[in-house]
Amino acid sequence: MKKLITAINIEWLKIKGLGLIYTAIILGALIPFINFIPSLLSPDPIAKESLKYSIFEESISGSPLKYFTFFILLLFLIIAANRIAQTDHKNNGWQLMETQPVNKFQLYISKYVILLSLSFICIFSYFSFNIILSLAEYYIHPNPAKLLTFDVLWTLKTWIRIFAAILGIAALQLCFSVVFQGFIWSFLIGILGLGSNIYSIVEKKSFFFNPYSSLYTFWNAPEIRDLNYFISHSEYISFFWMAVFLVIGYFWYSKKGFKNAFLKNKKQIVISTVLLIAGTGLLYFIQKPKPYTSVGSETSISGTLETDLKIDSVKIVSKEFHKKIGAVAVKNNTFNWSTSHNLPLDEYILEIGNKKLEVVMGNGDWFDFDIKLNNTKITFNLKSNRKSDQVYNKTESSFGIDFWLALENQNLNNNPEKFYELALSDWDDNKKKLDHYANAENNGLSEDYKAYRKQLMAVQYLNEINNYRRMTSWSDPKFAPPKLFLNELNENILKPTPLLSKNDDYLQYKLDQMLTDDDQRSNTDSILFAKINLLPQGKTKDQLLSKHLLKSIEIQTDSAFRNKLFAAEISKVNGTDYKKMLYSKLEQINISQKGSPFPELKLLQDNGSSQNLSKYKGKYIVIDFWASWCGPCKQIRPVFETRSYQYRNDKNIQFISISLDQEKSKWLNYLKTKPSNIPQYWLENAEQFMNKYKIQSIPRFIIIDPEGKIFNFNSPFPDEDNFVEALDKLKKY
Repeated sequence: MKKLITAINIEWLKIKGLGLIYTAIILGALIPFINFIPSLLSPDPIAKESLKYSIFEESISGSPLKYFTFFILLLFLIIAANRIAQTDHKNNGWQLMETQPVNKFQLYISKYVILLSLSFICIFSYFSFNIILSLAEYYIHPNPAKLLTFDVLWTLKTWIRIFAAILGIAALQLCFSVVFQGFIWSFLIGILGLGSNIYSIVEKKSFFFNPYSSLYTFWNAPEIRDLNYFISHSEYISFFWMAVFLVIGYFWYSKKGFKNAFLKNKKQIVISTVLLIAGTGLLYFIQKPKPYTSVGSETSISGTLETDLKIDSVKIVSKEFHKKIGAVAVKNNTFNWSTSHNLPLDEYILEIGNKKLEVVMGNGDWFDFDIKLNNTKITFNLKSNRKSDQVYNKTESSFGIDFWLALENQNLNNNPEKFYELALSDWDDNKKKLDHYANAENNGLSEDYKAYRKQLMAVQYLNEINNYRRMTSWSDPKFAPPKLFLNELNENILKPTPLLSKNDDYLQYKLDQMLTDDDQRSNTDSILFAKINLLPQGKTKDQLLSKHLLKSIEIQTDSAFRNKLFAAEISKVNGTDYKKMLYSKLEQINISQKGSPFPELKLLQDNGSSQNLSKYKGKYIVIDFWASWCGPCKQIRPVFETRSYQYRNDKNIQFISISLDQEKSKWLNYLKTKPSNIPQYWLENAEQFMNKYKIQSIPRFIIIDPEGKIFNFNSPFPDEDNFVEALDKLKKY
């Protein structure tokens, strides 16, 4: 050990004149300065409704951390490994060293330690400059959303993960820098490694034999709060390749060549072969996705809340029909809910105040949330045994980019052979991706969720094939899909999973299946109603009838015909939940259609007096529904002001602005800083109004006619050409 320390000290002295320490510091500081300078000159506006955040974590984590580790740190490893090795390639430096009282193993390991030490300095530089510059930016551009909190444990764990992720790559770069005297070969290998990772990002897949894949894995999961375990897949891969290339590099160097090291005699060949097989088996074991595991019969959800809001409880409801599954009290901003009742795999919603989080959950699952929220925004980190399902559900589509573009551009409508060839190829590729999918922690999909997604994928291809035939021809056989392809898709959904059976895409597929090619050329709506009503009573009939009835009333503009159609079909729906849903949808459509009476809103003025909306009866009222916490609302308000001035001489058009803020004080405070020439009002009990009209987002622009009826319930935005066209038409009324 003493000789190893001596060798390390000697190596450290040798690299002092190479400028590697300064290079490490400069490259580590590069991204922090790239981020800091633009924000110093032109800071990004941070809205008051933004979630509070640690300035240190914000500067270190996220995209900057990914780019630093993926590009900058890798580039430094390539440069440093070459420079360390090249100093001893010159003038037979290796042979001179070997005359010293240290063995070859100590010489080789000392160089690896030096390379890691320089990498440590580069990482230290990245963290240090981010901390210093973010602190400077905090005082130059203060904002209430910025916090000076510093999580030492998070910082330490993140640092260790970065360091662990590059151990294997450092061993590889040193290996090739030592065994090849020329600078170019090890440099090219490093660049090829970088290129392979860029390819992995684009194609969303990695190669199990790629030693650089630890950085790709890190790229997909840089945030430790999203990991079930601190030591994750990227670290295991890195440890494996570190051991492999330290062994290869040392023996190749010490035996003066690859053949002498591994293939000199039969014994070496046998040992090398055994090690190769064992290493390949271990790599296969490490890279093989870990199967989903249930924790038993109990399902649990726990979490912590970081918020200024008063949250008393968290509710768990089903996504379909919003049925209550459970509720738990929030104590000291933490909650913990569990149930031993059997929960089928389904989509559920966590309701936290006025915010919602969707999860795919089944019996025996556990979830641990770390949630930040305020009145307008919510973010979270999640740990779960079903984490892979959550990631796939949120990020993965059933179609590849080429097939999706073909659907969007409709550029293959006259080339059915090419369309189906592309569809079949895309289907095969996405089946493989689904079968071998694993998240960044190498957790595979659960079998029940995988079965659902494969069936859903088949349904979506079938629906697109039906859409393609609608756009082309139902009768011309050249536009018909290949039978083998069609049969394979249909075979996948012979036994639909419970989750698929209520999916909108599947229900649309079932409706399409009820129509013959001749039916497709006729009045499909009336034919479908007739065929659905012939089905036996049950859930399937209720699902299909509800789906088709809802679609029919949504596209119907004649309210009398819509209500007549609804009355004729609603009695044939037996399920109470489906009936309630349809009645609610009909009410929503009827109250928001053109010509429906708009409610008499009681509005509050900034001077404290109240005012009814009917004050403006006899004019077209252009209403801007907004809130002081809504960033897009505040961005569009100056345009709304401009439009109001543009139509100031039109006596039959009145612009007004109605705030939906929960707290009147926030609306008043905003008006003090941003006065307006447009009449400003505040609506009390705004949530009740939004719920009644199912207004999910703001800003929302609504036009009321002179009789107090809805003229346009979802008007274009003031910065759109359609807005001007709509208002120009009002001059003629």
